[in-house]
Amino acid sequence: MIKFDSIVSGDFAVNCFFVYDDITKKSVVIDPGCSGGKVINKIEELNLKPELLINTHGHFDHIFSDDIIRKKFNIPLAIHCQDLNMLETAELNCSVMTGEPITVNKPEIIFDKDENKETSFCKYSVIHTPGHSKGSVCILIDDMLFAGDTVFCGSIGRTDLFGGDYDEIISSLHKIKKLPKETKIFPGHGPFTTVKNELLYNSFFRGIEG
Repeated sequence: MIKFDSIVSGDFAVNCFFVYDDITKKSVVIDPGCSGGKVINKIEELNLKPELLINTHGHFDHIFSDDIIRKKFNIPLAIHCQDLNMLETAELNCSVMTGEPITVNKPEIIFDKDENKETSFCKYSVIHTPGHSKGSVCILIDDMLFAGDTVFCGSIGRTDLFGGDYDEIISSLHKIKKLPKETKIFPGHGPFTTVKNELLYNSFFRGIEG
């Protein structure tokens, strides 16, 4: 049985997610945020065996602990090709604005399109949802959508940082709107929600066809 857990990581309150098999404890970690030690503690508390780390996009508050987690558990990192330059450049991932500029080592897995992939214990879909950044993705596992900063409960991600584009993020909402209404949405920040709830109460979905 596939289960999930989460913590809030770092001063920017990033939702870090752990998707795992309840029996084998093999797991995927999504967006470790800035509190690498807290992420490691949660993994050890749950007795998980990570085999993949995924970034939904390349802003520093989501990627800060990437290399710490990769080194600790010897696992590959995956990110969309259009956010690769954000891993490599503190100005682009916005960490330079915090006074603690960071970069992340080159990922082992590079997404480049909407595609279906799998780990040893689950299948997952990569949904390219540009707008918050050029390489923003949502990760769909069963009925759970790990949405990064594309959509929040009642809102959407900001589009005024590098790679942001308001028209693109609105276009990306088309893909989310087409998912089954019972799909659970786990955003990169803030409370969890569902597709049904966002269709009813999120004003950015109004007027979107399809």
